[in-house]
Amino acid sequence: MNSRILAVAVLLGLGIGIGAAGAGPAYKNGFPSDRGFFPLGVWLQAPRNAAEYKAIGINTFVGISGGAGEAGLAALASEGMFAAAMQDGAVLHAPDNHVIRAWLQEDEPDNAQPIGLGLYGTCIPAREVVRRTRAIAMRDPTRPVMINFGRGVADPQWRGRGLCGGDMRYYDVAAEGAGLLSFDIYPVSATSERVRGKLQYVARGVRRLVRLAKPGQSVWAIIETTALVAGRPVRPDQLSAEVWMALIAGARGIVYFVHEWVGGFREDAIFRHPDIVAEAARLDRRITALAPVLNSPSIEGKVAVSSSSPIAVMAKAGGDALYLFAAAMRDRPVKPRFTIRGAGDGEAVVIGEGRKVKLGAGSFTDSFAGFGVHLYRIALRRGND
Repeated sequence: MNSRILAVAVLLGLGIGIGAAGAGPAYKNGFPSDRGFFPLGVWLQAPRNAAEYKAIGINTFVGISGGAGEAGLAALASEGMFAAAMQDGAVLHAPDNHVIRAWLQEDEPDNAQPIGLGLYGTCIPAREVVRRTRAIAMRDPTRPVMINFGRGVADPQWRGRGLCGGDMRYYDVAAEGAGLLSFDIYPVSATSERVRGKLQYVARGVRRLVRLAKPGQSVWAIIETTALVAGRPVRPDQLSAEVWMALIAGARGIVYFVHEWVGGFREDAIFRHPDIVAEAARLDRRITALAPVLNSPSIEGKVAVSSSSPIAVMAKAGGDALYLFAAAMRDRPVKPRFTIRGAGDGEAVVIGEGRKVKLGAGSFTDSFAGFGVHLYRIALRRGND
């Protein structure tokens, strides 16, 4: 590609090349491209809480509550945080704007938009979303544009898209030119029986975005953490399942939605739930430790699964080991059998569980709870493909 074509592509935000961190194109001022970095964020939070979030492993604010003013950017910079923020003239030239690594579009353009008096119109037309992406990129082509879509990505029947409901071609067009694509769906708190309790919808939406993503586009997932509906708080095991389902499906960034209205609105309501804070911190430590593996290419066709209930798997290489990430996609116990092509006898270390499972002729079985997750590290002999 000659320099003129490359310059035009960057200007239009078309995403040439992917950084090792899976954070989209290799933009000059984008997210770090080293394989040891994995984006772990919180949605729309105040910078004054940056230290608390840093303590549980968060490295990115996606949306800045109150706007990206100089004081807020300085607070994020002091904690070594990154941010995705709305673009305006002031922030483009702010002293600490180096913390901003992506520009946000308005949230959920695919949803029916408010038109006043409690009424809603249609979604933002897909071509208008593309025009906005290009306008943002024109003002600053050094950072990717991030678009967060609504739950319609995973739930085509959702009525919240209004007249746009069911139009899945919308996303193929609306995603054009963006560097980062994400979506949100909250199965624990869903009011629809079609979605409620079906955590697999998280993976379904991630897979949809991964399929439509062009070279240079990265997919992130927004994950629920609080009690968005009275009497239905997210449990630690549900949080873990949603996060790993998203990662196995191809998400290369995790963002926690931490607001809550039950019991009175609180922006940082995750801190009302100590068990969730502890689980998020545990997940963040594990993901950060595994970042070089998670940021490496997946190995297709390496693992076969025999199971009475769906199991999602992702295989990756790390040094002289094979990493196998597996999640049960239904809320019922299952005991699948995994067969690893080219492996012989040996054992798999179950990461974080203090146990091992035996491999015989490259195969092993293990027990999964409903929506259960296991991560395996399998040492491979030289010569195994």
